[in-house]
Amino acid sequence: MQESFVRYLEHYGQEDTPSLLYTIARNTFFDHVRRQKRSALIENDQRESYIDQDRVLMAREEYRRVLLALQKLEEDERDILSLILSSDLSYREIATIAGISEANVKVKVHRARLKLRKMLEGDENE
Repeated sequence: MQESFVRYLEHYGQEDTPSLLYTIARNTFFDHVRRQKRSALIENDQRESYIDQDRVLMAREEYRRVLLALQKLEEDERDILSLILSSDLSYREIATIAGISEANVKVKVHRARLKLRKMLEGDENE
């Protein structure tokens, strides 16, 4: 209300137009609401960008940890595991490529996954 009277007196002085005072009050209120919406949108955008940045950083850190753990595996385990995870090849096809039996591929994949899990769990506990 105070802002409405100040605007009215600054622009129109002592004129006797109460409807104009009502219009000024209404427009002042709408200006106030628009400013609040804008500031709320800006605050929400900032919060969301912080959350997105945190997610990206966490994903990068997890990716780095997995890559470091993969490097610690033996070369044949790493190769077979990467073929399983990154291609649509069957165990039989991978066995043919690696020159070993299908059962051996399954055993190597299983053991490699266990080693990775232990390494990653060990990093979390440290």
